[in-house]
Amino acid sequence: MRRAVLAVAVLVLSGCATIPTAGPVLVGGPITVESRTEIEYLPAGPAEGATQREILDGFIAAGAAPQNNFRIARSFLTDAAALTWNPARETIVRGIYASVKVSAATELTYFTTIVSRVDENGVFSTSSRPESRDWQFGFTRTDGEWRLSVVPDLTVVSESTFASTYDEYIAYFYNHDRTAFVPDVRVFARQGDPVTSVARAVIAGPSQFLPNASTAFPPGSELTTAPVEREAGNTTVDVSDTVVEASIRDQQDMLAQLVASLGEITDVTSTVMSVNRVSLTIPTAPGIEPNPRVDDRPLILYDNSFGYSTDAEIESIPSNEARLVNLRPTSISYDASTNATAVGTRTGVFLLTDRTERVSDRESLVDPQIDGSRSVWWVDPTTPHQVSVSIGGGRIVLNGPWPRTAQIVGLEVAREGARVAIGVNDRGRGYVLVGAISVDESGRPTGVSGFRRLTIAADSIIDLAWADSTHVAVLGSRNGVIHAELGTVGGGSRLLGQPQNPARISGGNAGITGLVVIAGNGQLWKPRGAGWQSTGVPADVLATQR
Repeated sequence: MRRAVLAVAVLVLSGCATIPTAGPVLVGGPITVESRTEIEYLPAGPAEGATQREILDGFIAAGAAPQNNFRIARSFLTDAAALTWNPARETIVRGIYASVKVSAATELTYFTTIVSRVDENGVFSTSSRPESRDWQFGFTRTDGEWRLSVVPDLTVVSESTFASTYDEYIAYFYNHDRTAFVPDVRVFARQGDPVTSVARAVIAGPSQFLPNASTAFPPGSELTTAPVEREAGNTTVDVSDTVVEASIRDQQDMLAQLVASLGEITDVTSTVMSVNRVSLTIPTAPGIEPNPRVDDRPLILYDNSFGYSTDAEIESIPSNEARLVNLRPTSISYDASTNATAVGTRTGVFLLTDRTERVSDRESLVDPQIDGSRSVWWVDPTTPHQVSVSIGGGRIVLNGPWPRTAQIVGLEVAREGARVAIGVNDRGRGYVLVGAISVDESGRPTGVSGFRRLTIAADSIIDLAWADSTHVAVLGSRNGVIHAELGTVGGGSRLLGQPQNPARISGGNAGITGLVVIAGNGQLWKPRGAGWQSTGVPADVLATQR
């Protein structure tokens, strides 16, 4: 439950143009949705007379049971090891292949391939190259039974166990001037203590993938009481006394971070902060909506009318409609908050505000995108591996962690303006990265860093769009079949079926339900039930909206 006050700016629209809505309804293939189970897995503890190998196998298997601070897994350890073992230091998602060999009379070496890993702060990562590791486990006889006395600080789980017992949570931080939340997805065991884990992550600060995000918590702040106290949905987060010395505004912003982050967790209805278990009285202040919505209607250009598709009509945006239509756009990126538009055409790139400005006299290789500072992001055909950003009459060029042989095929700035998603194709490989945008004092971009690769399964990328603040929707091709996929920024991904002949994709801020695909014949498609369904609405251009 999000407890924030949102000031809504209402944009008055006028004018209508009729569009046809007739057409067949077709299903574009199944949508594969990951299932979640709340079944509690309780593996057996150590059996009497178990061998070293059986103890190790049982300990590894017990990593699937995080309940009560991994009580079952600790039963395979000596008392001393059980007190010091930190299973949350690192979670390894192992591949299919794993082996054990004897390295000494009381030592076994466990080897496995690695699919992905989660660090102690819940930061999920995968490697683009095959990876493997081994660890040594030492044994001691305790009352005649083998127990682990030397054990690395980690948990090893299979892919199926990871999918069924771990979940994605959000720790919220701020953009450069604290006017918007920037989400940082973390991964924790559902049946562990995600409330405490998320609270600790928020207090500790942004991950390395958000180097330009800010936090209201002062350096050195810590969660001092764990687990976090909960009673009937009311959560009390006990923090270090550094918080008391902060200003009232900073305390309000700290509490807002915790409220937004913990409010995403089921059964958390309220959150307060305390120091030395004494609740802090923090004046209520207007909050920030963690995932602000945009208009969920498709924004389109059709038959010389630009606006929101509403049933059989277009609710036009008259302030720049005539000038936009005259440019004969091939792509449109519209920011309702600033009434600014980036327009791609066959003859160049344009910025529309209260005037029309030519950004480039060359056609962009990707659909140009607008951000909240009225800067235009595009790709010059002479440098297909670089992102160009036109800022107030100037221009900067940005590189990323891809080779010069790569070609950028899609990009879109997140709605809070702190991140950008970039689709890249390089010699038979397609991938999507999300980078953190650095800005100057006026909020204009100066660079991108902290790139993170999404777990998208595609040989080539066709287009992408932000589906909401933590998910990027991708049109990709794999083995010659074009499909839609949803990738979590900091988590996994899932397939969304096969829209018919998709050319471009656009998102609102409502996840899957806000996605729209335009087909090669101009028909718009949306996710419906078990597949994609034609809306019966045609468009010449499907716009991106911020």
